[in-house]
Amino acid sequence: MKTPFYNIHRELNAKISEFAGWEMPIFYSSIREEVLAVRGACGIFDVSHMGRIFIRGPSAKDTLEYLTTNLISRLSPGKVQYSMLINQRGTVIDDITVYMMDEENFMLCVNAANRQKVVNWLSKYHPVEDLSESTVQIALQGRDSPKLLSEFFPVEGIKYYHFEVFDNIIVSRTGYTGEDGFEIYASLKEGTELFKQLLKRAKPCGLGARDVLRIEAGLPLYGHEVSEEITPFEANLDRFVCMQKEFIGKQALMENQVKRKLFGLELLEKGVPREGYKIYVSDTTIGVVSSGTYSPTFDRGIALCFVDLNFRKEGLEVDLEVRGKRLKARLRSYPFVQR
Repeated sequence: MKTPFYNIHRELNAKISEFAGWEMPIFYSSIREEVLAVRGACGIFDVSHMGRIFIRGPSAKDTLEYLTTNLISRLSPGKVQYSMLINQRGTVIDDITVYMMDEENFMLCVNAANRQKVVNWLSKYHPVEDLSESTVQIALQGRDSPKLLSEFFPVEGIKYYHFEVFDNIIVSRTGYTGEDGFEIYASLKEGTELFKQLLKRAKPCGLGARDVLRIEAGLPLYGHEVSEEITPFEANLDRFVCMQKEFIGKQALMENQVKRKLFGLELLEKGVPREGYKIYVSDTTIGVVSSGTYSPTFDRGIALCFVDLNFRKEGLEVDLEVRGKRLKARLRSYPFVQR
């Protein structure tokens, strides 16, 4: 599949590759250059492969309260909430953001690979409207993004994890990079014109940089830090689970014994940690990398990893097995960058 911006990516000579069934730009110049552009100024991403699902009606709020882990009643119109849909086993169907348009109108932004699965799951409980194919999604990220976007919309007053609607264009102060920034939802025509205008002012960035940025920021990626084999508690997402309400999977979460939790790791030697690499203390395997990368921001290898609770200690020196060779590393808390 291709997003509506595919031809623009081609014109910009982007390196295109498949991601979650979509032909997406991985980088335009280089991943390093694009990461540093976002950390230092501003970058623009095509994230139209994500799913945009609406759930409406008098019972929409109560339905979402039952289906999601976070407390929907904390929302008010114009607010965004990070949450999860979990199954009866207490593992994650998808991690999502919930937008409250009004008391009976909600938008869910879901992961590209899970879009149809989420539609099918939600539809068991409430009618939904999938507007993913008739809309686009743009991410403008970096410290300069408020100044840049204010040329188009009065965004300075939008608070973090809030949004406003300007002539049917949703502008949300959210992101996946650890920097200040916005996500913009628009129709195909309006979104394409806006994307072209923003490209004149911000550096185009691909999914390669987005992945590095989110690891530096300690943000989970479905299939790595959250999945139908991983509980929210293992993923260290306890703060997004409200155990004071009833929701699908609550009983399983209460019964599941957590033996490992997500933690951070940084290499003390030259190398790049990758998913599946094992972590050792002496000859004991204590964890495994869920996501790893070379960080241009810190000029070293960093990773998110699942670690046995008995060894999840700040500053603990460990060995990381990289292609049959053990490299010195250190366990640490995350995020690696602070917003």
